[in-house]
Amino acid sequence: MVRACALSAALLLASCVPSPVVTPSTTSSSEIPKCSSARLTFLVEQFFARYNARDLNAFLTLFNWDSPAAGGGFGSYYDNPGQAQQLSDRTSLAAYLSRRWALDDRFSTSNVGPYPDGLTYPDANATVAFTRSFSGATQSGNAKLVCNAGLLVGVVMSST
Repeated sequence: MVRACALSAALLLASCVPSPVVTPSTTSSSEIPKCSSARLTFLVEQFFARYNARDLNAFLTLFNWDSPAAGGGFGSYYDNPGQAQQLSDRTSLAAYLSRRWALDDRFSTSNVGPYPDGLTYPDANATVAFTRSFSGATQSGNAKLVCNAGLLVGVVMSST
């Protein structure tokens, strides 16, 4: 009985200790997730999930807008669903996504991850095959998502 009470008291005290919480506003650059296999898998899954959900703000948070392209930040979003588009800034990407979503553009993927650990920019690239449908058409293709400092800095998609 005494042992059970001591264990219960220890568990109660441990549950009262606040756990560290990392929020975007308090995250230093040294705490930003690197492009590990788990992070690349997360970015790929969220890229397609947020795209299909038409959640523009959430989708755009996957990209590194804070650094210039020359400094390892967002450089390019290239998509070719029949007509090539290369976008190099947040505003043009947002407008492009709105146009694609108006066509009911959707993706399905298979075989996401795992990706090798230890890759660094510019070699931290997750590649995934997809099927895309829009305006009654269906295409197959590949997407290469380039990661730096735990965020996307480049996307290259092609489909046929």
